[in-house]
Order: sequence, then structure tokens, then C-alpha cells
Amino acid sequence: MLVTCPRCGFQQPQDKYCAQCGVDMESFKPQAAPWYQTFIKNPVVHVALLAALVGVGGFYLYQNNQSNTMNVASKARPMVQVNSSKNLPPPPPAAPEPQVAMVASSVTETSANGATTVTTTASSTDANDEVSKALTAARAVEKENRAVATKGSGPHLTVIYAEVARPALGRLMDASRGTGQFMNFADYSAGIIPGLNKRLQTPGIKILHKEERNLDTSKTLQWSYGLKDRTNPSVEFGHTTFIEIADTDGASLRGNLEIQRTWKEAGPTGGFEIQRKSFPAIFEISPETGFFMAGVMPPQSNLENDDELAAIDVYKILRSPQFRAGESEFVIFVEYDNK
Repeated sequence: MLVTCPRCGFQQPQDKYCAQCGVDMESFKPQAAPWYQTFIKNPVVHVALLAALVGVGGFYLYQNNQSNTMNVASKARPMVQVNSSKNLPPPPPAAPEPQVAMVASSVTETSANGATTVTTTASSTDANDEVSKALTAARAVEKENRAVATKGSGPHLTVIYAEVARPALGRLMDASRGTGQFMNFADYSAGIIPGLNKRLQTPGIKILHKEERNLDTSKTLQWSYGLKDRTNPSVEFGHTTFIEIADTDGASLRGNLEIQRTWKEAGPTGGFEIQRKSFPAIFEISPETGFFMAGVMPPQSNLENDDELAAIDVYKILRSPQFRAGESEFVIFVEYDNK
């Protein structure tokens, strides 16, 4: 019978000593291999290293593909570029207006040089008795201002505030995805919609308010709907719409849209805090397409004088059981007419 030397591996007939190296084969005990050699030779380690390499390579390819996709999409027309900025620094507070408890509605059109050309404000110191009169007066003046603003011919812009049921909103988003110009963030969604004028007439869309403005490339349009805080008149809760016209070449309109919201929302300590958020977008639309933005209004105002805010056309949605239950959404539409 042949035996193998545990030291040098030489094979020979059974004997006590190795004929090649002379070691006592019965008493010889080989030294244990170093731990790192055992670790390296372990097949489990080989599999883990291979999986890690495959994972890193796959992640790199995914990131590279996403970057290429975004570069291609950014060159498409018409286009919408949406940037989320949840934690923008708050704008400087406006000068206090003593003895003013509520602003029912205000519309401001500001030129590029900062001069205010149209301003409408309705205020009340007794919300229970004067809200109706203030709103009636504000609406009358706003109606007159809109009539003046839309006189004459030329391109004009229509901004529509609406309550849209979830099924109808889903159809709008599907149509926007079909254009390749749809963005969906955690806070809000925005995109281009073909044939917007006809889609607004479909069931599930309730128009709350319309703003119409003649376009002038030298102007920045701005208007607000809000309610001043009773305890701090320098704070106005609500939304401000900013539209900066970048270019109108007759066939299409390019510009910047930004919705600024000041609201009472749940803070990290559990209570309600005043929070300011901004929802910006860059859009390019034609008379055959439109633009929409959804998700810029929470379902509750969390204000003590909630009824006063809900008396404004834009915020009547706060009284909607469907909106409070999450079955509908507040949506802003932008239409362009070059005639």
C-alpha cells in the first residue's frame, strides 16, 4: 500500500519515515495555512466579489443611460423644464398694513421696470359682516380690469384654476406623457398637453377661476389670491402666480411660470407652522398645446378663518369633500392664443 508524505507529497510503500525528505510521517503535523489564504480560496468570497463588480457596472451603465435620456429630452420641442425648490429662503416680509384683517382678492400686473400698472385690492376689518361686500367689489373691479386688459387684438394668455377629479387628471397626465414632456416630482407634476381647450370641456374638470392677459414681451405678469393673517398682517396666506414672457414668435410662446405658496402646514414639532414653497417651470406652448401644473395646494388651509379664504373663487375647492378626501386635485392650466 502506498502512502503520501504529509510534508513533501512523495508517495512510497508504507513506512515510518519518508524516503525523500526523511520526516517522521506518523508524528508530523503540517502548519495551518494563514487565514488570508483560507479567505482568498473560499468560493463564497469569489461569488461575492463577482456580484459586487456586476452591481457597480450595472449602476454605472444605468446612470449613464439616464443622463443621455435627459439630454435628449431637453432638446425636444415643445418643452417643459420643471425644477423643485421646496426649501427656498422666504421672501422679505411686506410692510405691515395696520387695521387690515382680510384681503379678499388682489390682482397686480407689473412691468419689467418694476412699475405697477394695475392693482385691485378688497379689504375688510370685520370678516363676518364685510366679506361679502369686499368680495363683490373686488370681483367687479377685477372684471373691469380684465375687460380693459383684453381689449384690442394680439396674442393673449389665459390661466385657468380648476378642480380636477382623479380619473380626469390621470387622463391628462397620460396625454402629457405621450408628448414626452411630463415631469412628476414628490410635490407636484407639470407638463405639456395637446388640445387643451377641448380637454377642459370633458367631465371631471370644474373651472374655479380664469385670468386673461394680453401679452407684452416687456412685461412680467403677477397676481395673488390670499388672506392676510389676523395676528400678523405682513403675512398673507395663499398663492402668487408669476409669469415672465421670454419670447413670442407668433407660433409659440416661451416663458417662465412660478407659483409661490404661503401656507400653514405641519412642522417637525407636530404643530402648524407658516411655510413658503415655490413651484417653478419653464414652458413652451402653442395654440394647439397647453401647459398644466398640479399638486400646489394642500387639501386643508389649517387657518382659523378658513371660511374667509374659501370665499375666494380660487379657494372654493377647500369646501369640496372630494378635494378634502384626496379624490380631486387643484390644477393650474395655461393656454396661449396668438390671434
